[in-house]
Amino acid sequence: MDTQVPKFVKKVFIRSFGADPSPPLGTILGNIGVNTVNFCTAFNSYTSGLPNYFLLKTTIYIFPNNSFRFIVDLPSTGSLFSLLRFERTIRVKVHDRLNDKIILCTKLFSVVQVALLKFPNLTLSQSLPIIKGSLRSMNLTVVRI
Repeated sequence: MDTQVPKFVKKVFIRSFGADPSPPLGTILGNIGVNTVNFCTAFNSYTSGLPNYFLLKTTIYIFPNNSFRFIVDLPSTGSLFSLLRFERTIRVKVHDRLNDKIILCTKLFSVVQVALLKFPNLTLSQSLPIIKGSLRSMNLTVVRI
């Protein structure tokens, strides 16, 4: 890692596993002197485990010798579950005495994925209560399937 002071700091939004050396990213980094192919390869390998619909806020530090370092800010827990709600929500119809209710559910596997993604330095016993609070605020129920 470089211990130098960065010459430039750029903040851009890039889709996970979607960095491409063509414009606009290639123009932004190429004008500064960064090798855009190396950046795109490093970024795509870093985000290869994420779904490609995540739009990630990325801070790129460019040093005087044209080397780079980037930090990726992951989406908030609420937006992760909003994507999960859009992608993998299960609708369960519950019959009550007075009326029928539809309960929105998500799979336990998806909850564990979000917990591991959002809190990589915490154990599941520490991160799942945080995720459970987000689920409760979104009216999602966890099911084991």
